[in-house]
Parts: sequence; structure tokens; C-alpha cells
Amino acid sequence: MIRRLTLLCTLLALLPVASCRKEDGGGSVTTGKFTILGTKTDNQDHATAKANAEGTLQLHPDLTAMVGLYGYNPGTCLDAIPAAQRGKVRVFGFDGEPQTVAGMKAGHIEGTVAQQPFEFAYQSLKTLKALHDGQPVTAKDGVVAIPVKIITKDTLAAYEKEQAAMLAGAGASAGTPASGPKFAFITNGQSSFWDAARAGCRKAEKDFGITVDFQMPADAPDQNRILEGILAKGDYKGVAISALSPDSQGALFQQIADKMPLVTHDSDAPKSARKFYHGIDNYTAGKALGAFMRERLPDGGKLMIFVGSLDSLNASERQRGLIDGLNKP
Repeated sequence: MIRRLTLLCTLLALLPVASCRKEDGGGSVTTGKFTILGTKTDNQDHATAKANAEGTLQLHPDLTAMVGLYGYNPGTCLDAIPAAQRGKVRVFGFDGEPQTVAGMKAGHIEGTVAQQPFEFAYQSLKTLKALHDGQPVTAKDGVVAIPVKIITKDTLAAYEKEQAAMLAGAGASAGTPASGPKFAFITNGQSSFWDAARAGCRKAEKDFGITVDFQMPADAPDQNRILEGILAKGDYKGVAISALSPDSQGALFQQIADKMPLVTHDSDAPKSARKFYHGIDNYTAGKALGAFMRERLPDGGKLMIFVGSLDSLNASERQRGLIDGLNKP
């Protein structure tokens, strides 16, 4: 038994740091000058997310930073920090949700990795229409890449102006949906992050002569029910989905793909029957955030990661990239 335990410890010691995944405060990982205390998951429940952040502050009074991997996480982290501690505990995250934007304006959130959910929708529906029409789709290795940028307080005004112009243009183009082929656009949760994606759907309806059923499920089972309903109705011509649990949804994705084109956006399911993925390289985005944190926190420190779930590929890849980015390349 002792020899077996010794062998197991030896094998574990050989694992790269970036492969470690610590959830709910269970242990820590050291990378560069940073100690990652763990990863707190909340199943996309905002009250739980805030409670996770509050508990972390109580357990770790010497905490340096909080990192939110989903759009609502930076805001719920900030809500949990007492006014006297804001600025002492630094907040970093993803996306440009209203709470995050307000936090950056106030100087309480250091920066965020801004995605383009409008383009997630618009490009996904452009692909589905092309597939429906038998037209070619340009993509490298099955990926329609959509870039990101890190937004700070200094660059926020330009970003907001750009977003406002984009949404105004989509609103001007929206009207009565066309009577053309019907596609489903399915998110991975219920969040204001997807407001821009809804605008992308409306613009796609006008530009491509299609009808889009925009759906925001609460969780993976709800997402599966939507897919089952699409199969039962039989009038859809394609599906774009942000996969919540790709490992467990493979069989259902295959059923969809057997009937119509299936593409993913935001969170991929590369082992499934999907034809194309539309979104960011989540590992690279996480690594960029880690590099940004090194710049803002040159002395390193202790941090906690917060996210809805690590079952989604986008979350696990962001976490992995962040860990690698915190360590000097």
C-alpha cells in the first residue's frame, strides 16, 4: 500500500500546474507570484455568486484579487466587497455587463475581457443560412474567430460609444421578421450579456431574410428541453447553441445534427456533431487576462476564481488560460 501511495504522489507531482482544477476552496495552486486559492462555482445563480464572494472575504482577509469568468461575476464580487475594502481587493473579469461597467467607472473594477455577443449571433446565423442554402462557409479548423479586447477605465468611453452605435444600427434594421427559414439561437443562461446577441439576431433577420427563435435557458436541463422541443416541432432549419454541458449533451446534439445544421457559439462542443464554432479562443482570452493581472499586480498575491460552472468548455478553458497567463511565459 505504501509503495502504491508513493507512486501516486510521484505521478501527481509530475502534473503541470495549469492542469490542476481546485473547486470551492479545496486547496490552492501557485503560479508565478500568485496563489490561486480555488474556484467557486454558482450554477449561474447570482445570489449564490455573491454569497461565494462574501464567504471568500471572511475566510481570506488577506485576499488580493477576485476574478470572475462569467459576465455577472465581477459585479457580484464587487457587491460583496465592503466599501472600506474596495480598491484593496482588486476585481477582474469578463464581459461588459452594466454592473461591471459601473464598477470600472468608479475605479473599483480593474478591467474586463470584452467579448462581442452581437457577433456571436450575427455570424452564427450567417453560417446557418449559408449551410441551409448549400453555400460554402469560410472558417479555419471549423472556427469562425471573433476577437476580444481588454477594457479598462481609460478605454471604456470608446468601447461604450462603439457598442451604442452597433445596437442603434441593429434597432434601426429590426422590424417584422421575415417569413424565410426558421433558426434557433440558444444562449447558455439568462443574463443581460445576451442583450447584444438578441440585437444581432434581429439584424440577421433583416439582412438574411430569416426568422430567429431567441432562447435563454436557465440551465443545462432547460437547454435540453428546448432542443427536444425543436426536434418535436420539426419546422426549424438550424440551431446555434452555447453548449452548457457538452460531454453529456453529445447524443442530443447528434439528434439535432441528423435533422439540420448545428453550430455552436460562445462555448464550444468540439467532440460533438456541430459543424462550426463562433466565438473567442477562450484559453487565449484567459491567458490575456492573466497577463493583464500581472501588470496590475506586479507583486502577485492571493486570488479566488468565480464562475457559473466548469462543465462548460468556455469556463474551463478560461480558467486554464488564466492560470498559465498569471505565470510568466
